[in-house]
Amino acid sequence: MRINGEETDILRSYRSNDAEGRLAIMLNNYAVFPKIIRKAEKKIQYKIKSEKEYLRSHARGELGVRVQTSGTSDPTFNEASTNIMIEDAFETGEVDKGLLKGIADASLYEDDIRIISIMRMDYELLEEIIEDLDESDSKIMKQYLLEGKLFKEIADDEGRTYEAIKKRMERIRTEIREEIIECLEMNCRGMK
Repeated sequence: MRINGEETDILRSYRSNDAEGRLAIMLNNYAVFPKIIRKAEKKIQYKIKSEKEYLRSHARGELGVRVQTSGTSDPTFNEASTNIMIEDAFETGEVDKGLLKGIADASLYEDDIRIISIMRMDYELLEEIIEDLDESDSKIMKQYLLEGKLFKEIADDEGRTYEAIKKRMERIRTEIREEIIECLEMNCRGMK
């Protein structure tokens, strides 16, 4: 279940999957998962900032880009404040109501921010579990997940048979699953 394409597809897929499906998505996209999260964050941040700028401009009765300010507000402070609020929202999954005030489809932005926060938290846990495996098991998983090596290549590197590596990978995946699934199930509550 490798997901290519739009971040919205992976967000939608991650949101609608159960714990098993989410684990499969993370494992199948392990090497690029952090990039997917960052790209989705940047797009949502851009959209929110654009919406807020449109609302400010519209409230001032402007038709286009404002060239001169009246000196009554500090655009740099407003942008910095918005950036901090967005970063906090992605970190915690909780959106300050002032951040999305007046924005159309604010609840969709809230949902996306929450799922991105959960995706990051889930991935960090998976990463920690893989890191904490027995040293050789961790090495094998990283070769498979990060380097994209096939079982045969890993077997050749390790001086083992294909069947031995295949069996070992199944054991490692089971160990990872047992370690993480309960936590992923907790983050699936109330989703869909």
